[in-house]
Amino acid sequence: MKKYPSIDPGLCSNCLGCVEIAPKVFRYNRETGLMEIIEREEYPIDLVDEAIKNCPEDCISWED
Repeated sequence: MKKYPSIDPGLCSNCLGCVEIAPKVFRYNRETGLMEIIEREEYPIDLVDEAIKNCPEDCISWED
């Protein structure tokens, strides 16, 4: 079963920490002012887990 990273935009402070840790997974959309998940076939579990661990707002999680 594939896992997908998710960001709760209501909690996210747009600190860009996740982009620093995993720039191939997360990006900031200047038009919407929101963080986004980059669509990929697979996501690097170790990098996403590191972003989750270091997120100051606890707004990143895994979804099935």
